[in-house]
Amino acid sequence: MTTRQASRTRWRFPIAVAAGALVAAAGLLWLWCMYIALRSRLSTDPLTDPHGYELIAGTVPALPAAAVVALAVPFIVAPGPGRARLAKTVATPLVALTALSLIALFAT
Repeated sequence: MTTRQASRTRWRFPIAVAAGALVAAAGLLWLWCMYIALRSRLSTDPLTDPHGYELIAGTVPALPAAAVVALAVPFIVAPGPGRARLAKTVATPLVALTALSLIALFAT
C-alpha cells in the first residue's frame, strides 16, 4: 500500500461519519418540512392555516435540505458502483416528493 492509498483509507471513515450526521440532520429537517407542508395542504379545516404560511414555510426549506441529503448520501459508502446506486435510490424520491410539494404550493 502506498502512502497515497493509506491517506485515502485513513480519511474514509471520518468522512463517512460526518456525511452520515449531515444526512441525518438534513433528512430530519426535510421530513419535518414535508410534514408541515402536507399537514397544511391536506387539512380540511380552513382555520388550520388560513394564509398558507405553513405551506410556504414547509416547502421552501425542504428544497435545500433535499439537496444536502442528495449530495451527501454518496459519501457514506465506499467508492464504487454502490455509491452511484445509493445516490440514485435516495435522490429520486427526494426530488419527486419535493417537486410534488412545490406543485401543491403553486396550485393553491
